This record gives sequence, structure tokens and C-alpha cells, in this order.
Amino acid sequence: MAELTIQLMDTDYRRLVRSAKRAGKSVQGLICEWIARLPEVESSFDVTQDPVFQMEGVESSAPEDLSVHLDEVLYGGKYPK
Repeated sequence: MAELTIQLMDTDYRRLVRSAKRAGKSVQGLICEWIARLPEVESSFDVTQDPVFQMEGVESSAPEDLSVHLDEVLYGGKYPK
């Protein structure tokens, strides 16, 4: 079993405690129930099938060496100090 520690604003903690009492559960029980309702993470997700991953390039009028000479492009050679 994993242990998790979180920080909440006092108002949020009080809301959580009130919700747990209304449900007749402990705070831990209420949170565990919420987590159990979350959809399962699809472990077979293949990022190579993602359309963004498959993009080969973007049409742009930016110079090819923009990442190297960004300051020159942005500031015209007058770099901020």
C-alpha cells in the first residue's frame, strides 16, 4: 500500500470532513471511494499513434536556426541587460 500526504487549505479540509460525515465514512474512506470511481488508465496507449506525435513539420516563416539565434530575432541584436 502506498502512503500519500497532501496539503489542503483549511476551508477545503473542513469541506472534505463535512462531506465524509454526510456520507458516513472516514475522510480516507471517502477519498478511496472517489479514487475507485476514476476510469482505468489505458496501459496499452501507443504514443506513436497520436496525431501530434506523427506530425512531421509545421509550415512557418521562422528562420531554421531560430532556437539558436532567438535573441537576435527578438531584439535585433540589442540584447536586454
